[in-house]
Amino acid sequence: MFYGQSPETRAERIVELADKAEQRVGDLIELVESNDTALEMIDEAGLTGEFVNNVTRYDEGVENVTNAEACFAAEDYEGATANATEALSIFREVYRSIHVILCNADVNIGPLVAVHVLEEAIERSLDRVEELKAIISTEALIYSNLNDAEALLTTAKDDLLPDDIEGAKTNLREANILISEVCQYLRQVAQELNPSRIRGYLDEAYRYRYRFRERFRQAQDEGFDVDRFLQGFGYQNEEEFMNRFQEMIENAQGSEDVEDVLEDLEEIGRLIREMNGNLTQEMGRYREHYGQEATGSGFGGFGQESSDGGQGQYGSYGVNTGSGQMGFGSNR
Repeated sequence: MFYGQSPETRAERIVELADKAEQRVGDLIELVESNDTALEMIDEAGLTGEFVNNVTRYDEGVENVTNAEACFAAEDYEGATANATEALSIFREVYRSIHVILCNADVNIGPLVAVHVLEEAIERSLDRVEELKAIISTEALIYSNLNDAEALLTTAKDDLLPDDIEGAKTNLREANILISEVCQYLRQVAQELNPSRIRGYLDEAYRYRYRFRERFRQAQDEGFDVDRFLQGFGYQNEEEFMNRFQEMIENAQGSEDVEDVLEDLEEIGRLIREMNGNLTQEMGRYREHYGQEATGSGFGGFGQESSDGGQGQYGSYGVNTGSGQMGFGSNR
């Protein structure tokens, strides 16, 4: 929300926001405590203890705001930001909890339904952002949509504290538009990632599997302990590694959802790159120690040995693939 601002400005804005939240939550507590009927209904529902606990929690938040203001006055902007952020978290928790208490006690104070519905919608959208971040490469231009959407959703949550329902709705709507654009982008990737191309990728993965067999055999002929090398990566021996490799390829073959396919291909590509690089490095050390000459430097990254100019047959989809060497990591 405050990205790019100076520490002083950021701290000042967050402290102001915490102060407004303190006032709003304090007003809600005062509204309840001044209503004898509401207190009686809360007591009849057996929720008085829970309400008192939330008031105590609110007081802790007030203390955080006081500390934040003191830190800011002392030019301790990091301390001010930390205390104000903690206060906001407390106030959000208390605000929501009190509304739940009122709802369960059937006390009609405040926009209960609107707050709950919006909060749930915001949380669902935040979960969707996290899911998409796991798929889209940070190198892709479309990735900025996810950062912007996350910032808008965070602001929407803060809008709920002062009962700015319309503000929360606006930020949620704008965030969902950005998320929708990312989903459209993935659908476009799905159209281009047709079954024929997927088969081509998996055929290439099978070829690398055989190449690992050849490299392991060559290493063993030179006296290199392949099983011990693989144990350093969690495999008991060569056969377990090969079986795991085979399983990953079969999982990709059986995937019908584009997101699952992309994740499977990314995992295969990462395994090939990491294992190839580590094996090349360890063999180099082994040969240097025993005075042998290097006989090769392994093979290129998954998707890089095709005839399309060295970029691999995967195209430049901007989908997350670790180091991007499968071809999905380029900007689009």
